Amino acid sequence: MRIGKVAELSELSVRTIDYYTQNGLLETQRSSSNYRLYSEDVIHTLERIKLLKQQRMSIQEIKQALKSNVPMEIEPIISDVQDEIHCLQKKLSILEEKLKHVSQEEKIRVYNRIEPNLSAIMTLMTLL
Repeated sequence: MRIGKVAELSELSVRTIDYYTQNGLLETQRSSSNYRLYSEDVIHTLERIKLLKQQRMSIQEIKQALKSNVPMEIEPIISDVQDEIHCLQKKLSILEEKLKHVSQEEKIRVYNRIEPNLSAIMTLMTLL
């Protein structure tokens, strides 16, 4: 299928499809007259790319997701977890900065409050 037809069926611009192709998200072959030809399953791949883009994934992250065998319905959850981890990392940095100015006793109290949750997260990470 030529790029114009792919654009029509996917409701994406030719330029966007070309961008995805250049970045290795889509595979294409060349016809004898040098037209780019896409397989029929490219529409499914483009739908998946749209979903991943909605999850604010970068092109590199999308490329990795397309190569993995992770089911499509899990990818938004993974993205949400990544966002949450990023948010928690920011909060931990703020907490670390504030803890620089408190006593050792207060640091231990704070650690004891968050340690059970950290243990649960670390247990989850070992399962991955």
